[in-house]
Amino acid sequence: MNFEKYLLGHWSNKAQAQSDPQNFASLNIVWKKIEDGYESMNYKRCRGAYDPYRRKYHKLEIVSDTEIIMHNYYTDWTPHEDCDMIFTFDGNSWTGRLIGNNCRGYRGHRIVSHIQLFGNKLHNMDQGYDDQGNLVWGTEKCYRYIRIKGE
Repeated sequence: MNFEKYLLGHWSNKAQAQSDPQNFASLNIVWKKIEDGYESMNYKRCRGAYDPYRRKYHKLEIVSDTEIIMHNYYTDWTPHEDCDMIFTFDGNSWTGRLIGNNCRGYRGHRIVSHIQLFGNKLHNMDQGYDDQGNLVWGTEKCYRYIRIKGE
């Protein structure tokens, strides 16, 4: 599937973090195929893959050749309510965003998430907002990853 070629693999923003350590932690994302779907894992390079700060399961719903819905789950396959994403393909990249504005994170913050898949580059921006609309975590700049290993 075209989407898998853009998504699966091991991603790192090490170059970005080294060039701008004040604004970007050195992070890794691993996307892999598992039985019944996909797994994503995010971890800080200094902590390693054995201590991820986010780990999720996913299933894809193919709407068309240029549109996919990614259903998001906790690692026991319980749906992460209101946190599904829609991805669209423009011929060069897949762009994803949350469907609606009701996704809540572990601490109750409203989540805003954007991701763009270019093939060997992945850009994403995740943010958490409190009930007053204040940004409480995340950044207003994209994290820029490169694929360091394919799936």
